[in-house]
Amino acid sequence: MDFIPVSLIIDDPAPRVFVYYEHADSRFTADGRPLVSEVPNSFLKDFVSVTERYGIRGKFSVVPMPGGRGDIVNGVDGFAKEEIDEWLSVVRERVQKSFSICPEMLTHAKTVDLENGGFLDVNENTWASTQTAQTLTPYIAKSLSLLKEAGLKATGVTSPWDFGIEVEDEYVRAISVAYGEVYGGKDCWYFLRDLRNRPNAKPWVALNQDGRRVVSVPATASDHFWQCMDTTDTSSAYISSVADGVITSDGRGGEMIRVMEAGGWPILIAHWQSLFSNGLGTGLKALEEVARRIEANLSGRVKWMSAEEIMRLVLEQPESFPKPSFD
Repeated sequence: MDFIPVSLIIDDPAPRVFVYYEHADSRFTADGRPLVSEVPNSFLKDFVSVTERYGIRGKFSVVPMPGGRGDIVNGVDGFAKEEIDEWLSVVRERVQKSFSICPEMLTHAKTVDLENGGFLDVNENTWASTQTAQTLTPYIAKSLSLLKEAGLKATGVTSPWDFGIEVEDEYVRAISVAYGEVYGGKDCWYFLRDLRNRPNAKPWVALNQDGRRVVSVPATASDHFWQCMDTTDTSSAYISSVADGVITSDGRGGEMIRVMEAGGWPILIAHWQSLFSNGLGTGLKALEEVARRIEANLSGRVKWMSAEEIMRLVLEQPESFPKPSFD
């Protein structure tokens, strides 16, 4: 392989609902400002303009029942159906050309009671920690089914928080079965683990059994954009300093470079709230600067890839990507 894969994980997007607002421990930023509760559709369009300009590829979540306020097929409380449909249209027509689409389970908040309706009095992360493949499968299948009904082609799933990490083997089996049930595919991927403290980290084959394969695509870098939520500083100097954490202006420093030098694949991560930055869009500007620096300094050395493309690359030689030890 004559290039190093680079990818961008985007967590927590949903139409109009600010998912982070729905589950955050505080409704205020660290510097004391109230969290906004909605994200305009224009922000998604701004995001796509940046990613298209620089050829950024990666993974993009769609929370199917954001905050438990309805769902992307039947409507979301507080918003016109036309607004939800517009957001989904942009994802279908523009985002999924470059990003692998996936659900981030159902609500990224309380657990949906699939059997009786309503919600359990526990969040999805806590609920998942005690489940089996048998109980996780219908939950994951429901999330995939909503995306499919909304006209989106999911190729994997994302964990809200670290959903399933305590029962990861069961979780992986459930992902494979649910994906086969909904989309009929035998190969899929999932994002769960954050391996920023292992600079040489790469994806691995988490399941290869009976013709079914699941690839784990981890984040190998920190969300340097997260800090943008907690400041009103939108200066060029501040944006440059945020980008420095990923890659310096000369292309010789930053976490991305450390990962590459260690032999890992730089799989970057940003959350929708990080980029939105409580309405200021500072994180998105920092992402644009990161992309500009990658283009200026690493052209020819790295190749932007979606999560599905990374999965396909790994599955060309599955024996070369064994599961690492987490003991």
